Amino acid sequence: MKLPPSAIALRPPRGLTIIELMLVIVIIAILASLSFVGYGQYVAKANSVDAMNKLKGMYGALSAYLLDKQTWPQEPGDDDVDVSDDELWEWWGEEMKPYGLSERDWYTEAHLRRLNRQFKESGGKSVSIDQMGKEAELKFPSILPAKFDPGPTEPYRYEGQPWAGETGEYHGDAGAYFIMPGGAIHQMPSTSQMNRAKGKSAGGKP
Repeated sequence: MKLPPSAIALRPPRGLTIIELMLVIVIIAILASLSFVGYGQYVAKANSVDAMNKLKGMYGALSAYLLDKQTWPQEPGDDDVDVSDDELWEWWGEEMKPYGLSERDWYTEAHLRRLNRQFKESGGKSVSIDQMGKEAELKFPSILPAKFDPGPTEPYRYEGQPWAGETGEYHGDAGAYFIMPGGAIHQMPSTSQMNRAKGKSAGGKP
């Protein structure tokens, strides 16, 4: 018998079966995992771009310093005078400030992310990029220039000697970034990458 329209409208909607519900949950889980992987890749890419931009900024500042002073910045201290790391980093900051480098330009998001991961593992509080350089455990810079003898041509004499580079491997399994005399940015192999390469080489020997 055919039901009247009013009876059809009052019929409760059919619910999802167990199989349909499980299928929906599986689809949501797959989409969530894909989103998480995509977000991680996005963050890694953004951190790499940030590091490269900071290196380019430092390269510009060092080039301007070299043009202005006709010599590479000469770090304080020598064999007879000891200078602490804090004093050295403070000197670099003050020396390069007139050439456009702010305190924040010495620190990268990749370095900050690694620090916050370490703080989380040890039960500490996370910090922001603006706090970098303010406290003892946060003063270690993400990027530092190389050392060259005085003179306007010394930094250009060694093609394989970077002008500045990251002070650690802040990009997970990837290596640190360095900027070369011509302004090109290279990424060196990480320690884990080199160890894997050594293992493959050793495994290939008879």
